[in-house]
Amino acid sequence: MKEVIKLPNNTLYKNRFEIKSETSNRLYVIAQRKSDGGLTCSCPGWIFNRNCKHIKTIEPLLKLNGNEKGLLE
Repeated sequence: MKEVIKLPNNTLYKNRFEIKSETSNRLYVIAQRKSDGGLTCSCPGWIFNRNCKHIKTIEPLLKLNGNEKGLLE
């Protein structure tokens, strides 16, 4: 599994994580919007195509916590 680091929440996002790219030294931030619970990522795949392998890595971890909306609080 990729290296994942939990980050503190901020005013707009909760469940924030930093995840290292498998193909470069880049770090991406994945976060869950407080407003609607949607996930977002700072990687080019998400920004340009709304398709992100980083979110696919984090989603199961959120669901494993036992909350339908994927909250890790």
